[in-house]
Amino acid sequence: MSHPKLVDRACPFCGLACDDLTLAVEADGVTASGGACALARSAYAQVGATLGSAPRAWIAGQPAAPDEALAEAGRLLAAAHAPLFGGLATDVIGMRGVMELADHCGAVLDHMNAEGKLRNLRTVQDQGWISTTLSEVRNRADLVVCFGSPIAARFPRFFERCVWVDEAMFAPAAEDRQVVCIGPRTEHAAAVSPGGREPDWIEVPLERLAEVAALLRGLAARSLPARLDSDLPVAALAALMERLRAARYGVVVWAAADLDWPQADLSVQALTAAISTLNAETRCAAMPLGGSDGDFSADAVLLWQTGYPFRTSLASGTGRYDPVGLSTDVLLRQQDVDLLLWISSFDPARRPPAEARCPVLALTCVGTPVLPGAAVQICVATPGVDAPGYLFRADKVVTLPLRASIDRQLPGVGELARRLLAGLGEAAC
Repeated sequence: MSHPKLVDRACPFCGLACDDLTLAVEADGVTASGGACALARSAYAQVGATLGSAPRAWIAGQPAAPDEALAEAGRLLAAAHAPLFGGLATDVIGMRGVMELADHCGAVLDHMNAEGKLRNLRTVQDQGWISTTLSEVRNRADLVVCFGSPIAARFPRFFERCVWVDEAMFAPAAEDRQVVCIGPRTEHAAAVSPGGREPDWIEVPLERLAEVAALLRGLAARSLPARLDSDLPVAALAALMERLRAARYGVVVWAAADLDWPQADLSVQALTAAISTLNAETRCAAMPLGGSDGDFSADAVLLWQTGYPFRTSLASGTGRYDPVGLSTDVLLRQQDVDLLLWISSFDPARRPPAEARCPVLALTCVGTPVLPGAAVQICVATPGVDAPGYLFRADKVVTLPLRASIDRQLPGVGELARRLLAGLGEAAC
């Protein structure tokens, strides 16, 4: 039996939200083709699998009817005095429902990707930055510098969609664009030009990248001593700085999740300070990539409704932001919460922290195994697979619509949140 092709679908599985995928609903689930990268093909195959008669809800690890599981979740939530809503991997629609429930319960809100996102946010809060968009990179950039990693591991089609394109409005042809990678040498096929030109590589161990960021700041300001005693490739970094000065539109790209060292936000500050300095002589911009697991989408809703980002408590009836003390790891380690509502509707591998010593209510996507430590687990719709929705792209400029491709009768995160809220009525959390 043939199945119609679903064309020009937006992919929810990384922050690029590529909107040129072709999907097919087969007997065993959803398959992705066309522009789909390996990450998208794997995710659709796993999250889009046919469920048949498989259980869709569990209470204490045992299969249960979804309504029974929801009732048990409501009972536990009503008894909680200090709930934490973690994970938060959902889209705009899902997060709006979660916010209604969190407001009623006075919950703390923290996303699974908040630690990486805050490396960028602290920089914006402290000094601001000059950033750009994916469309600007595509249409203007002639020199792309990837700091920390070649990017494609987390955003597989970044180079295909934004760098190796000939139909740009103001940028040179694809083969004339330059790519430089700074960091440990890893697999980088996506960074190789269509004609086979390798990126230039300044190889530096991960643990030395903080020093490199500081050096780049000094080089941009021309404030380093003439003779610098360092075993880092200072000459190569100085040559790169001259290339950035000569570029018509240089872009420095990083994924904050890859900058995994203590006080990495200071390294982001150094990079963005170097970019600001360069703009006195030429055009240069930052392109911090994110948006996976719905982190930019969930954060946007939180900002609209409270004025604060992740790691905000609504316990006092208004927002209290604490990027250190209200992290999921800290709250669970100190046992400062008495219930964890964990939401993961995109990736079966993202599961509640094992150190949770309180009841766990888990709203998880298809493909997630039964969580033996969860008091309640309910299988939810994945936006863009089971349900329509909206997702913020990596540059936070465009919100892309997600369309459902399969009907497995799974409830969305927003729907379950509102049903829980209706069941709570006037009861306090």
